[in-house]
Amino acid sequence: MKKIISVLLVLCLAIGLVAGCSDKKDEEEKTEAKKEEEKTEDKKEEKTEADAESEDDKDYYLGYSLCEYTMNLAAGTAQLFEEECEARGFKYTVTDAEKDASKQIDDINALINMGVDGIVVMAVDGQAVAPGVEAAYDAGIPIVVVLRDMPSVSDKYLAFCGVNDVEIGRLAGEWLVDAIDGKGKVVYLTGTPGHSTAIDRSEGFKGVLEEYPDIEIVAEQAGNWNRTIAMEVMEPILRANPEIDGVWCANDEMAGGAIQAIDAAGRSGEMVVGGANLQRDGWERLMSGEQQADITTPPQMVLDAIQALVDHLDGKEVEKRILQPLDIVTKENAAEFEYQAY
Repeated sequence: MKKIISVLLVLCLAIGLVAGCSDKKDEEEKTEAKKEEEKTEDKKEEKTEADAESEDDKDYYLGYSLCEYTMNLAAGTAQLFEEECEARGFKYTVTDAEKDASKQIDDINALINMGVDGIVVMAVDGQAVAPGVEAAYDAGIPIVVVLRDMPSVSDKYLAFCGVNDVEIGRLAGEWLVDAIDGKGKVVYLTGTPGHSTAIDRSEGFKGVLEEYPDIEIVAEQAGNWNRTIAMEVMEPILRANPEIDGVWCANDEMAGGAIQAIDAAGRSGEMVVGGANLQRDGWERLMSGEQQADITTPPQMVLDAIQALVDHLDGKEVEKRILQPLDIVTKENAAEFEYQAY
């Protein structure tokens, strides 16, 4: 009997050992299977990331039709355009219309013939360059307009990236009203007559001043966006008006010319002077106290334009109007906006 019990105990022990080994083996197999599964998932993730990187690094060829390199804002955007294209690995071509609308239309046609995938346009004039936009549209090439809108051909371009010029004028008007306490005599130097930007900025500026009957515009002259012309038209205005409380110039080039005339007439400090576009020397005049205000026109708009073209070429939806935020800049906050001064 004892012998039988001993045999049974040995058998039970053997069966237990076999079962234990089997469970251990199953556990090892499960662990190995889990490891293999994790490796597979890692490979899938790596592949997805690689695909995404490949998607981001498409070799697009972009063109930039510039109105003029001599304009600080235009030159600033051209530099940003080139740097961004190089950073993305894109081929690019930048053309200079040299203030000539006919040449700019030819430039756009040249970019079309070069086989670009998309074009950014800073127009000499929004109306005059419209045929170039239509030509690109007919060729199936997306165009993004920067700075100066082209409402007459808005159905032919992909997007507008820039600023609201009416709003720039409005902000300038509000600043001037505050600066002279809602009363006094002011001078307004506008841009080239008939120019879309000049028209829009005038609308915003005058719209504010019309609400203040104690403010009188004693002189309004076209400075044609030019420093020398602005200085020349400001000189007789100063002689004819012994009392001037404030001056607003629709860009910083003209503000620089007006300030030169004011200094030459020995009347520095008699009146506040404001500009627009925050170009580098305008920013420096703010810091020195020669100019009292400026309105931003961020050159970063061209980066939005590039992104809009890339999104469109990648099959994504693009907003029709992509506007830059606007700010009034004075000596007190000028340091915050140095990165926008070009």
